[in-house]
Amino acid sequence: MTVAPGAAPSVRPSAPPGRPSRWARVLSTLAVAGLGAVAVVVAVAGAFVHRWQNPAGILLAVLGAVSLAVLVRACARSRAGIAVVAALWLGPVLWLAQTPPGEDRVILGDEAGLVFLFGGTTAYAIALGLGVGARSTRPLT
Repeated sequence: MTVAPGAAPSVRPSAPPGRPSRWARVLSTLAVAGLGAVAVVVAVAGAFVHRWQNPAGILLAVLGAVSLAVLVRACARSRAGIAVVAALWLGPVLWLAQTPPGEDRVILGDEAGLVFLFGGTTAYAIALGLGVGARSTRPLT
């Protein structure tokens, strides 16, 4: 390709400027699906860890939920993706908080259980309320 001196080469963009490319949408969908699977693991692990070593366990459990909410907000392209991951975190947490027939609950209704439940739920509510972040249209170099 030859370009006249002083003229910029014309490059045809793969997608309109305001719309992400198909590849970016596929990667975002795969990232949100992967984070959905991670959300289930973080919820179950947090349910069992939140009672471990008084301040360390609850901090680890809540910070796991908060960091996952931040990650999904960065990867998702819509609020629906954030809501799906939030539901995949909240489902196991609420299921483990129910009273089974043997009366052995994993998440109790005491301070530690409520901090874990409301801390994670608040993190996802804030991420859902903020929506997805503005993405730069500048290409990566």
